[in-house]
Amino acid sequence: MSFIPRTTFPYDRVINWFPGHMAKGIRLISERLNSVDLVVEVRDARIPLSSVNPNFEKVVGKRPRMIVYNKSDLADPASLKSVRKAFSRHAPSTPITFTSCLTDNNVKSILKYASELAQPIPQVTLMVVGMPNVGKSSLINALRRVGVGKGKAAITGAQPGVTRTVIGTVKVLEDPTVYLIDTPGVMVPHIADPVRSLKVALTGGIRDHLADEQVMADYLLYRLNEFHAHDYVNWFKLERPTNDVNELLEGVARRIGAIVKGGELDLTMAAKFFLKQYRAGKLGQFTLDDVSPEALDTFFETQKMYKTSTSNDLSRRQEKKLAKLEQRKQARNATNGQH
Repeated sequence: MSFIPRTTFPYDRVINWFPGHMAKGIRLISERLNSVDLVVEVRDARIPLSSVNPNFEKVVGKRPRMIVYNKSDLADPASLKSVRKAFSRHAPSTPITFTSCLTDNNVKSILKYASELAQPIPQVTLMVVGMPNVGKSSLINALRRVGVGKGKAAITGAQPGVTRTVIGTVKVLEDPTVYLIDTPGVMVPHIADPVRSLKVALTGGIRDHLADEQVMADYLLYRLNEFHAHDYVNWFKLERPTNDVNELLEGVARRIGAIVKGGELDLTMAAKFFLKQYRAGKLGQFTLDDVSPEALDTFFETQKMYKTSTSNDLSRRQEKKLAKLEQRKQARNATNGQH
């Protein structure tokens, strides 16, 4: 008998995770925006639509913005083309790039774009924003590594919520001078769509225990079968593909020796291992959001975003900055002249 995968995944639990440091983060982001020339919004390429926080839209407003789809090495390559095509149609003035901080792929393109903004004064400040665990800190470290050849400036971690406050500025390029402000990952306070919250959890944006590791493993199994990706059968020495998550997890537990007292299999430990393999790309490259042309059109129409300011607005702000610097210089000269 040929294997028939499940066609639906009934799930109605809404996962909410919005700790106090995230509310503070949104406030700090809005306070620091006046000193920022470019907002770099980081999203997860595996969930290009679900990793968008509409709250940033209210905060960022018309600031110049660049969208970075990070972890692109873990996403389906065909989906990246679809997203790029949708941007060229709906938001041609918003630059986007696809990065992998493991290989520093396309990190230079962010620095190049920032350099082009350094007019009339050779100094630009970027602010990196995004949902938890989309790889902001890894991107900052990659920008610093590629731009100035230096080591880590931001702490990274496998679980979300590592960066808790807006830290100071970090230099990521010498000439022109490009500074960067890191911010905490900010979750949407309420994700109305339960399956969307499950996708965010599966890619590491919500703490695992809040979503339940075994439920996430079940959803992952459902999606792998949907993609006809049955490598897990060989990986975990199963007889055939399965729709039964317990059958899968028992196979995983036996494979990794997750056995507790009395010879019972530890299915939670097995689920954690299964999720870890997926997140490391060991099970394949998958994009969990629907990125068909119709779905992308709907997304752009409902988001009503990307009305960012033009380069003229940016140069006006740079001119104001230049005027301020000139005023400070004159004030200093006047003070020195009095001594």
